[in-house]
Amino acid sequence: MDSLSRHVDSFLEHIRIERNYSVATEHSYRSALLLFLLSLEHSGSSVTDKGCVAAFIRFLRERGSSDLTIAHRLAVLKSFFSYLTGRRIVGKRALPVIDKYKTTRKVISIPSDDEVNRFLQSIEQDYRTAAERMAAAGKPNERLKARWYSLYRDLVLFSLIAATGLRISEALHIQDADLNWTDFSIKILGKGSRERMIYFGIERLKLLLGELVRMSKELAVESPYLFVSYQHRQPLTPRYVQKVMKRSLANDADCSYTPHTLRHYYATRSIERGANIKAIATLLGHANVGTTLKLYCHLSAQYLREVFETFNPFAAMTVSLEQAITNRYQLLVNL
Repeated sequence: MDSLSRHVDSFLEHIRIERNYSVATEHSYRSALLLFLLSLEHSGSSVTDKGCVAAFIRFLRERGSSDLTIAHRLAVLKSFFSYLTGRRIVGKRALPVIDKYKTTRKVISIPSDDEVNRFLQSIEQDYRTAAERMAAAGKPNERLKARWYSLYRDLVLFSLIAATGLRISEALHIQDADLNWTDFSIKILGKGSRERMIYFGIERLKLLLGELVRMSKELAVESPYLFVSYQHRQPLTPRYVQKVMKRSLANDADCSYTPHTLRHYYATRSIERGANIKAIATLLGHANVGTTLKLYCHLSAQYLREVFETFNPFAAMTVSLEQAITNRYQLLVNL
């Protein structure tokens, strides 16, 4: 077991240095492989036992892991097995075969424009209340300053994610130096340390980001990062962002979304409005457009209803030949 643990460490070093995986991915891989080692210890088996993979699946199920989580951890294990055989640490025939784990595709609910607007407006209203208290105080204390700044920062953060589809980790790692105010672009360091550009050249985002930069200077919030804690001057954590969103949605019985849902929202709404899928894939940071189609190209219930009511053979509304040709052309272009 000790030697296998050393090989796990070597594998993690390999994906970090040689394959340039992100810190978050390395952490995910480490968690999966540590659970596999725990499963081996629990079942009293070794990595070369043919039943160790089935035992690992049972072990994960007993811990309450979802099908998607199990599938991911098996994919990590398969990658680790490939490393062992590639480095000739273990013969390929000595390791058990890992079959593809079948999962049930989860239907993701995409928030409507109204729901996203209500969420952002709730933060904006809290910010305006804090701003009024700041003005009334004359000489506000640090507590009032912290709340005023934090609420505006959160408003900018969630607005940016909803408008660009950024991953939380990507947004939290934006630095002031990454903003280009000439062409209104932001340099993003994505998964696998791949750089890409996103844009904020719409009036609302320009105003929000500009005011946040100005406010940070006014309050002497000195940090190279854009979204930081007022108290500690350190980048916000994903956990904090999740808690803020959950708290803001607590009074809205119709909403139960996560920050990552805003990424789905951005992709879905953009594609429904006619955006080229390849362009959206690039903006989302996907190396393969198939990833966008598989994970983020959801169609809202409202859009599907409109398609049904407009185009089904018994619909009262008819579409002209010219419009039908245009629709077909747009479909082919966006594939």
